[in-house]
Amino acid sequence: MGDVVKMQWAHFSDDGFDFTQGKTDKPLWIPLTDRLREHLSGCERGEGTVVTNTKGQPVSYRIVAEEMRAIKKKMKHEKAGYYKTHGLRKNATIELYLAGCDDEMVKAVTGHSGVEMLKKYGGPIRQRELAKRAQEARNQMERSKIET
Repeated sequence: MGDVVKMQWAHFSDDGFDFTQGKTDKPLWIPLTDRLREHLSGCERGEGTVVTNTKGQPVSYRIVAEEMRAIKKKMKHEKAGYYKTHGLRKNATIELYLAGCDDEMVKAVTGHSGVEMLKKYGGPIRQRELAKRAQEARNQMERSKIET
């Protein structure tokens, strides 16, 4: 059946969710985004697995990917095709950099252990956002010299 999505309702609280990352076997706790919190507020929480088939059994990664592709085809959003199931960590990495997060903050959410994958996933966006923050810090330093 391949990789099975095993997220349990017991892993969720009102603030976040905990799980063990499949690739690294690393335990993580992730705060909920406002979007996810809003979505979950409309879901009936039960026992067992969050993502199930019609029989209540956990689904495979392949099934989730197929469902996502079907949903994307129906979407009117101009960037709907940009989102890939395999690329969800990459998308999160980019969004976190665009929100002004530093490498350690991004790693805390994505579960990456080193900066190499952040560089790969974040690419030019990571460099641009880090450069903007660095130059702003430099500008602040210059402004404080002028004020004294």
